[in-house]
Amino acid sequence: MNNISRRSLVLSSVALAACSADPVPIDNYYRIEAAGTVPSRPGGPLDAVAEVVPLRGEGIINARAILYRVSGAQLRQYTYHFWTDPPGAMLQRALIDALRKANAFRTVAAPEMRLNRDYEVLGTLRKFEQDLEGSPEVDVEIEFGVRKLGSGQTTLLKTYTAEERCRDRSVATAVKVFSTAFNRIVAEFVGDLGQLS
Repeated sequence: MNNISRRSLVLSSVALAACSADPVPIDNYYRIEAAGTVPSRPGGPLDAVAEVVPLRGEGIINARAILYRVSGAQLRQYTYHFWTDPPGAMLQRALIDALRKANAFRTVAAPEMRLNRDYEVLGTLRKFEQDLEGSPEVDVEIEFGVRKLGSGQTTLLKTYTAEERCRDRSVATAVKVFSTAFNRIVAEFVGDLGQLS
């Protein structure tokens, strides 16, 4: 076999192998959807302005890659499945929408609005993961605090948890269930806002 034939054979083999390669996976992006309706705050809206800051999250819990757990305390990140924004910022926007729908305060806004606020709503994201150990579920744990400005007094501080079953192990299903879990937590939080006066 001469050099030209060998070269042609090698190039043909490489070209054929390139054509048969698996397609490159694409990145998928998701967001939490606030509930269409939220129970109203008991006692009606507080005649006050509330500022909702981005939820805090330490380490990978606030990373855009969706987290999952396969065993014990070991967490992993999906390679091609991401939140549209870091969870702390994404959940801040969803919480603002929910508090407005719940008519919890006269005005609810983010810090960039620079309003003269009466209350500050703070949150710490403690768990935000798909659990694939055993039956698939989503685990969400958020600590919410409400601080009255001026006095600096914390008027509400509570940790909320939701563990919601998934019908399958897919990320798309888990994302829907993340929304359900978050909305359940928000509904409980809005109910607790009835303690404020």
